[in-house]
Amino acid sequence: MEEKRIIQVKRDILSANDSKADAFRRSLRERGTFFMDIMASPGAGKTTLLLALIRQLRALGQSDLAVIEADLESDVDALKIKEADVTSIELNTRGVCHVEMGMVEAAFEPLESMNLDWLFLENIGNLACPAEFDTGAHCRVMLLSVPEGYDKVYKYPPMFSLADALIVTKSDYLPLNPDFKMDALREQAAVLNPDINIFVTSARTGEGIEDLAQWLMAKRFEALS
Repeated sequence: MEEKRIIQVKRDILSANDSKADAFRRSLRERGTFFMDIMASPGAGKTTLLLALIRQLRALGQSDLAVIEADLESDVDALKIKEADVTSIELNTRGVCHVEMGMVEAAFEPLESMNLDWLFLENIGNLACPAEFDTGAHCRVMLLSVPEGYDKVYKYPPMFSLADALIVTKSDYLPLNPDFKMDALREQAAVLNPDINIFVTSARTGEGIEDLAQWLMAKRFEALS
Protein backbone atom coordinates (compact mmCIF):
# COMPACT_ATOMS: atom_id res chain seq x y z
CA MET A 1 0.00 0.00 0.00
CA GLU A 2 2.82 2.39 0.92
CA GLU A 3 4.58 1.65 -2.36
CA LYS A 4 1.44 2.56 -4.33
CA ARG A 5 1.17 5.83 -2.39
CA ILE A 6 4.81 6.71 -3.13
CA ILE A 7 4.29 6.01 -6.83
CA GLN A 8 1.16 8.19 -6.89
CA VAL A 9 2.92 11.04 -5.07
CA LYS A 10 5.74 10.88 -7.61
CA ARG A 11 3.24 10.94 -10.47
CA ASP A 12 1.51 13.96 -8.93
CA ILE A 13 4.83 15.80 -8.57
CA LEU A 14 5.85 15.08 -12.16
CA SER A 15 2.40 16.01 -13.48
CA ALA A 16 2.47 19.36 -11.69
CA ASN A 17 5.99 19.98 -12.97
CA ASP A 18 4.93 19.12 -16.55
CA SER A 19 2.02 21.59 -16.39
CA LYS A 20 4.34 24.37 -15.26
CA ALA A 21 6.85 23.42 -17.95
CA ASP A 22 4.25 23.61 -20.72
CA ALA A 23 3.12 27.05 -19.54
CA PHE A 24 6.71 28.31 -19.31
CA ARG A 25 7.52 26.99 -22.78
CA ARG A 26 4.48 28.80 -24.22
CA SER A 27 5.39 32.06 -22.50
CA LEU A 28 8.93 31.94 -23.88
CA ARG A 29 7.60 31.23 -27.36
CA GLU A 30 5.42 34.33 -27.11
CA ARG A 31 8.48 36.34 -26.06
CA GLY A 32 10.53 34.98 -28.97
CA THR A 33 13.00 33.22 -26.67
CA PHE A 34 14.32 29.78 -27.58
CA PHE A 35 15.22 27.67 -24.53
CA MET A 36 17.73 24.82 -24.67
CA ASP A 37 18.46 22.33 -21.85
CA ILE A 38 21.99 20.83 -21.83
CA MET A 39 22.36 17.55 -19.93
CA ALA A 40 25.44 15.40 -19.29
CA SER A 41 27.53 13.69 -16.67
CA PRO A 42 30.06 15.73 -14.65
CA GLY A 43 33.15 16.50 -16.72
CA ALA A 44 31.55 15.86 -20.13
CA GLY A 45 32.37 19.41 -21.21
CA LYS A 46 29.01 21.20 -20.92
CA THR A 47 30.44 24.62 -20.10
CA THR A 48 33.26 24.41 -22.63
CA LEU A 49 30.89 23.32 -25.40
CA LEU A 50 28.38 26.01 -24.46
CA LEU A 51 31.04 28.72 -24.68
CA ALA A 52 32.14 27.46 -28.11
CA LEU A 53 28.52 27.34 -29.25
CA ILE A 54 27.84 30.87 -28.02
CA ARG A 55 30.88 32.16 -29.91
CA GLN A 56 29.57 30.50 -33.07
CA LEU A 57 26.05 31.88 -32.59
CA ARG A 58 27.48 35.36 -32.09
CA ALA A 59 29.42 34.94 -35.32
CA LEU A 60 26.05 34.23 -36.95
CA GLY A 61 24.64 37.49 -35.59
CA GLN A 62 22.93 36.09 -32.48
CA SER A 63 23.76 38.34 -29.54
CA ASP A 64 20.87 38.34 -27.06
CA LEU A 65 21.71 35.27 -24.98
CA ALA A 66 21.65 34.23 -21.34
CA VAL A 67 22.58 31.12 -19.37
CA ILE A 68 21.14 29.52 -16.25
CA GLU A 69 24.02 27.64 -14.62
CA ALA A 70 22.81 24.84 -12.35
CA ASP A 71 25.24 23.31 -9.87
CA LEU A 72 24.92 21.49 -6.58
CA GLU A 73 26.90 24.18 -4.74
CA SER A 74 29.61 26.17 -6.56
CA ASP A 75 29.59 29.17 -8.91
CA VAL A 76 32.67 28.06 -10.91
CA ASP A 77 30.84 27.48 -14.20
CA ALA A 78 28.66 30.57 -13.81
CA LEU A 79 31.78 32.72 -13.47
CA LYS A 80 33.26 31.19 -16.65
CA ILE A 81 30.13 32.20 -18.55
CA LYS A 82 30.18 35.73 -17.12
CA GLU A 83 33.84 36.08 -18.05
CA ALA A 84 32.78 35.46 -21.67
CA ASP A 85 30.50 38.52 -21.37
CA VAL A 86 27.32 36.43 -21.28
CA THR A 87 24.55 37.08 -18.78
CA SER A 88 24.59 34.15 -16.36
CA ILE A 89 22.29 33.27 -13.49
CA GLU A 90 23.69 30.95 -10.84
CA LEU A 91 21.27 28.23 -9.73
CA ASN A 92 22.50 26.24 -6.75
CA THR A 93 20.26 23.27 -6.02
CA ARG A 94 21.84 22.61 -2.59
CA GLY A 95 22.37 18.93 -3.21
CA VAL A 96 19.26 18.22 -5.31
CA CYS A 97 20.32 16.08 -8.28
CA HIS A 98 17.97 17.62 -10.86
CA VAL A 99 16.44 20.92 -11.95
CA GLU A 100 12.68 21.28 -11.79
CA MET A 101 10.32 24.03 -12.90
CA GLY A 102 10.15 25.95 -9.62
CA MET A 103 13.92 26.40 -9.83
CA VAL A 104 13.82 27.44 -13.49
CA GLU A 105 11.08 30.01 -12.83
CA ALA A 106 13.03 31.49 -9.90
CA ALA A 107 16.25 31.65 -11.94
CA PHE A 108 14.43 33.32 -14.84
CA GLU A 109 12.99 36.17 -12.75
CA PRO A 110 16.10 38.40 -13.06
CA LEU A 111 16.00 37.84 -16.85
CA GLU A 112 12.36 38.73 -17.44
CA SER A 113 13.12 42.34 -18.38
CA MET A 114 15.58 41.23 -21.09
CA ASN A 115 14.60 40.63 -24.71
CA LEU A 116 16.38 37.30 -25.12
CA ASP A 117 16.63 35.34 -28.33
CA TRP A 118 18.38 32.42 -26.63
CA LEU A 119 18.23 30.96 -23.14
CA PHE A 120 20.41 28.02 -22.12
CA LEU A 121 20.18 25.80 -19.06
CA GLU A 122 23.32 23.95 -18.10
CA ASN A 123 21.65 21.19 -16.10
CA ILE A 124 23.11 19.33 -13.13
CA GLY A 125 25.88 16.89 -14.04
CA ASN A 126 23.92 13.66 -13.64
CA LEU A 127 22.89 10.78 -15.92
CA ALA A 128 19.73 9.72 -14.10
CA CYS A 129 17.57 12.35 -12.38
CA PRO A 130 17.34 15.13 -15.00
CA ALA A 131 15.58 12.87 -17.51
CA GLU A 132 12.40 12.78 -15.42
CA PHE A 133 11.88 16.52 -15.00
CA ASP A 134 10.69 18.70 -17.87
CA THR A 135 12.46 22.07 -17.59
CA GLY A 136 10.22 23.91 -20.03
CA ALA A 137 12.90 23.83 -22.75
CA HIS A 138 12.09 23.78 -26.46
CA CYS A 139 15.09 21.54 -27.06
CA ARG A 140 17.02 19.09 -24.87
CA VAL A 141 20.47 17.85 -25.78
CA MET A 142 22.58 15.14 -24.21
CA LEU A 143 26.39 15.30 -24.15
CA LEU A 144 28.67 12.29 -24.06
CA SER A 145 32.44 12.80 -24.06
CA VAL A 146 34.93 10.50 -25.76
CA PRO A 147 36.92 9.92 -22.52
CA GLU A 148 33.72 8.66 -20.83
CA GLY A 149 33.29 5.87 -23.36
CA TYR A 150 30.54 5.02 -25.83
CA ASP A 151 28.75 2.61 -23.45
CA LYS A 152 26.92 5.35 -21.52
CA VAL A 153 24.23 5.15 -24.19
CA TYR A 154 23.59 1.55 -23.09
CA LYS A 155 23.76 2.22 -19.34
CA TYR A 156 21.54 5.31 -19.10
CA PRO A 157 18.85 4.89 -21.78
CA PRO A 158 16.27 7.41 -20.46
CA MET A 159 18.66 10.34 -20.92
CA PHE A 160 19.26 9.50 -24.55
CA SER A 161 15.71 8.47 -25.42
CA LEU A 162 14.28 11.93 -24.67
CA ALA A 163 17.03 14.09 -26.18
CA ASP A 164 16.62 15.95 -29.45
CA ALA A 165 20.34 15.59 -30.06
CA LEU A 166 23.29 13.56 -28.82
CA ILE A 167 26.45 15.64 -28.87
CA VAL A 168 29.68 13.67 -28.69
CA THR A 169 32.23 16.02 -27.12
CA LYS A 170 36.03 16.01 -26.94
CA SER A 171 36.39 14.28 -30.31
CA ASP A 172 40.05 15.32 -30.32
CA TYR A 173 40.55 12.47 -27.81
CA LEU A 174 39.43 9.82 -30.30
CA PRO A 175 43.02 8.92 -31.32
CA LEU A 176 43.76 8.30 -27.63
CA ASN A 177 40.72 6.10 -27.09
CA PRO A 178 40.72 3.35 -29.74
CA ASP A 179 38.05 1.47 -27.75
CA PHE A 180 35.47 4.19 -28.43
CA LYS A 181 33.00 2.56 -30.84
CA MET A 182 31.28 5.36 -32.70
CA ASP A 183 29.24 2.99 -34.88
CA ALA A 184 27.92 1.15 -31.81
CA LEU A 185 27.00 4.46 -30.18
CA ARG A 186 25.10 5.62 -33.27
CA GLU A 187 23.30 2.28 -33.58
CA GLN A 188 22.16 2.14 -29.95
CA ALA A 189 21.16 5.82 -29.90
CA ALA A 190 18.97 5.19 -32.95
CA VAL A 191 17.36 2.20 -31.19
CA LEU A 192 16.49 4.37 -28.20
CA ASN A 193 15.43 7.37 -30.24
CA PRO A 194 15.04 7.03 -34.03
CA ASP A 195 14.71 10.81 -34.39
CA ILE A 196 17.84 11.74 -32.48
CA ASN A 197 20.42 13.94 -34.20
CA ILE A 198 24.07 13.13 -33.53
CA PHE A 199 26.91 15.66 -33.66
CA VAL A 200 30.58 14.87 -33.16
CA THR A 201 32.30 17.94 -31.73
CA SER A 202 35.45 19.33 -30.24
CA ALA A 203 35.44 22.73 -28.55
CA ARG A 204 39.23 22.66 -28.77
CA THR A 205 39.50 22.17 -32.55
CA GLY A 206 36.09 23.57 -33.50
CA GLU A 207 34.96 20.33 -35.13
CA GLY A 208 31.18 20.12 -35.48
CA ILE A 209 30.42 23.42 -33.70
CA GLU A 210 29.20 25.27 -36.80
CA ASP A 211 26.98 22.35 -37.83
CA LEU A 212 25.51 22.24 -34.32
CA ALA A 213 24.85 26.00 -34.35
CA GLN A 214 23.14 25.81 -37.74
CA TRP A 215 20.94 22.94 -36.54
CA LEU A 216 19.97 24.93 -33.45
CA MET A 217 19.11 27.96 -35.58
CA ALA A 218 16.73 25.74 -37.54
CA LYS A 219 15.28 24.28 -34.30
CA ARG A 220 14.73 27.80 -32.99
CA PHE A 221 12.89 28.83 -36.15
CA GLU A 222 10.74 25.69 -35.94
CA ALA A 223 9.91 26.12 -32.25
CA LEU A 224 9.02 29.81 -32.46
CA SER A 225 7.13 29.77 -35.77
